[in-house]
Amino acid sequence: MDRISDLPKVILHDILGRLPDKDAARTSVLSKEWRETWFSFPKLSCCSHNFFNLRDKLDRFIQYVSKRLTRLHDQGLAIKEFKLMLDHGLDYAPASCHIDQWIQMASESGVEVLELYLPGNFAKRHYNLPLCLTEAKSLTKLVLREGTRLDSALLNHSLKFFSLKTLSLRHILLEDERIIEHFISHCPLIEHLTLHSCCYVYNNPSRGGYSNYSSTMPSLLRSLSLQGLQKLKDVDIQRIEEVYIDAPNLENLCYHGHCKVTPSKLNLDSCTNLRWLSLWNMRIPNKWFLEQCYRIPFLESLMLHSCSFEHERINIPGPELKFFSLSHCSNLKEVNIDAPNLLSWEYVGKDNPVISFLRISNQLELNAHYDMSEIRHNLYSLREFVQNIKPQKVLASLSLFIHESFSVSMHFLLDWFLLLVYFPNLFIICLSVP
Repeated sequence: MDRISDLPKVILHDILGRLPDKDAARTSVLSKEWRETWFSFPKLSCCSHNFFNLRDKLDRFIQYVSKRLTRLHDQGLAIKEFKLMLDHGLDYAPASCHIDQWIQMASESGVEVLELYLPGNFAKRHYNLPLCLTEAKSLTKLVLREGTRLDSALLNHSLKFFSLKTLSLRHILLEDERIIEHFISHCPLIEHLTLHSCCYVYNNPSRGGYSNYSSTMPSLLRSLSLQGLQKLKDVDIQRIEEVYIDAPNLENLCYHGHCKVTPSKLNLDSCTNLRWLSLWNMRIPNKWFLEQCYRIPFLESLMLHSCSFEHERINIPGPELKFFSLSHCSNLKEVNIDAPNLLSWEYVGKDNPVISFLRISNQLELNAHYDMSEIRHNLYSLREFVQNIKPQKVLASLSLFIHESFSVSMHFLLDWFLLLVYFPNLFIICLSVP
């Protein structure tokens, strides 16, 4: 006897929400009650991949999504989440008018989470986000991934994203560079912001819900100014050359620069409460870096990945710093760390910079991943790397991971054993051979 079907709808919906999408959909064939529960479920995750084996895949997919959304909309039921994911390789231009209708129904039904992934030819075909979305006052999370285009008509609208807290834009196309700043300025409660490789192109849209670009190549967004965002806590930005952030309550920032040839312009003057900072692929002026260290007194985690510094020597003051990672910053010859509360230090690379810890915590742990994939790296270069870590007493807490791509010979194993003799205080050595 099926007693679960007699439970209140809110409990049954909670059960569906805890299941994988495919398993949740399968419940609709269990009984009439479960079918009704499924079609009244306010969270829709629609992926065309589930229709991959159907010959009339796109038509069946459109019918399925339209049926579910229309039923909820016409009955006045809420649509809390709408996630739409389409496959590569199919022409979705004929479905653009249906997608417009789906977004409109979701907006009118109090949608809180909207995610679109509509992959296409990045240079030639994008789906134009309909203006009806600007009226979605209930929206708390908006995720737009590859294949979506924001029209310049948005600049003439007052967006009503009064509840939006999470905004993620990845590989989308803009008709005007000002759109993102205009977009964000109408999100007073925004807390989490992600911008990855957004491009702009000035062109006239073609007919229909898709825009074609046959001759004009998109350009990466060059600059971004974020101002007056009192609630902003987390920011993840990739490939924007100039960034200004005025967010006094910002806690976490990940910035991936455009290139290491010219310095990126990253202004964090007002971000004095930053706790977590990760910098990737940047050309970093030493003076700027030192100024940021002093302006961010509460910084607890610092990650530097594939960065190039203006000078070969850097100083890292961090009174509250607890974690520091230095990865593939190849031009550095000397790193001086003054972080008395540092608990964990990590190094990844194949160079031998002099790394000095000026003040040391008794709980400090060191992890070094040393790359010996090149023949020129041998026991002597490895020994030099270890010797360059100062003071030598910190070696008692060093875990050394040796990465070697060439075959392990008896000679190498002997060298590895001799390293233990040279450094008897070395805590552990782990040999990793891909």
